[in-house]
Amino acid sequence: MADARKLVAVGVLGLLSVPALAEEGVEGRVQEFFLGNGAAPQQRHELQLGTGLEWTRQQGESRFELPVATEYGLSDRVQLEAEVALTTPEDPRGLDSAEAGVGWALINDGRHGFTLSLGMDLLATRDDVDDRFRPGFEPYLLAYQDVGPLGFNLQLKAEELPGVRGLGGELHPDLAAGAVLELGPLRPTVEAAWRDEDGTSTVLLAPGLLAHPVKSLELGVAVPWRLHADGARDVGVMGMLIWQGGGA
Repeated sequence: MADARKLVAVGVLGLLSVPALAEEGVEGRVQEFFLGNGAAPQQRHELQLGTGLEWTRQQGESRFELPVATEYGLSDRVQLEAEVALTTPEDPRGLDSAEAGVGWALINDGRHGFTLSLGMDLLATRDDVDDRFRPGFEPYLLAYQDVGPLGFNLQLKAEELPGVRGLGGELHPDLAAGAVLELGPLRPTVEAAWRDEDGTSTVLLAPGLLAHPVKSLELGVAVPWRLHADGARDVGVMGMLIWQGGGA
């Protein structure tokens, strides 16, 4: 009789362990990409803080931007996110844009290394015409797949700025794809993107390198080349620093 009870207990524990294994999420080869957002969501009660510096030189002028972002996992599938883009002290505007939203992983399959996420961000973007903030929203779809030591990330995003204060509505698509190779603590990356920048269709190509000196810390640099539809070419530098901690 005792043996029978043991068998029943083992069977129940085995059944309970199957959902736990099935719900194990994707960690990814890197925490974030340079040109696109990482599809893998934060784990439950996990916090991610990120910053960096982006320098671009367009039409003979240099521009610096300091992004500051945070993500928090409400569960293993749902996360809250917020980001602001600050300008350097030489630029009196101070704040270039701000956004906040929520992301939801439709699929987060750690066993097969695949994630499919969608989300929505609310925006406040400084307009080039009157230099005032303009409200908008940004739906997105993200996908990620592990293939051996490689990781592939895809972003489909569209920034919609409705008409306001006599200004017409604007739609800014943002498509990005990236690949990363895990070589111990080093993670070489290559990314490509197509987006609308200040009304100009632009293709970006960005080789980069990320490093994980410790599990909770990620830092790296990338060199994005911009190829504008009007024939202009320019190059920039992007730096990134991310800390991640907590989790259930």
